Amino acid sequence: MITLHPTFHPNFVQFIKEFNGTKDYFECHELLEDYWKEVSQARKNHPLTAFILLSTSMYHWRRGNITGAIKTMNGSIKRFVETSPSVYYDTINYTKLMQDTTHSISLLKEKKAFQQFTIELMNEQLERLVDALGITTEEDLHFLTHKHMLRDRSEILIERERQKKRRDDLK
Repeated sequence: MITLHPTFHPNFVQFIKEFNGTKDYFECHELLEDYWKEVSQARKNHPLTAFILLSTSMYHWRRGNITGAIKTMNGSIKRFVETSPSVYYDTINYTKLMQDTTHSISLLKEKKAFQQFTIELMNEQLERLVDALGITTEEDLHFLTHKHMLRDRSEILIERERQKKRRDDLK
């Protein structure tokens, strides 16, 4: 049986494409949350959670939520350190990622304007997989910035009600 490297999983490949290309940090979070739940039984101390927190912090920062961005960026850095070494960091430039996140914390504390960065890839196969997804087009910045408020939330609201009803039924 051939085992693929965990960063070759379609969700991680798409995450890299979104993070480095469209800068759709909300989508990055969604992609990795699904993957994380699939592979870790939602354990908090998992390398994917570091990337999830990083995406969340970038989303908050771009929206001007400095407090939320600092909190989640600090959480991301802490999780990157706690889960190192990890195979999830084999295919990326982990050192540069840590430098970029640490620099971003400094900028956030100085209340500087949002500054994006990319996750540098160190593996040709991962680069090919990301490139195979096609040319990235920038989405509307207003939509990317406020995506959580502008998207269709009907499925989320239905699921919340279903969970609430289930909890109420158990009482």
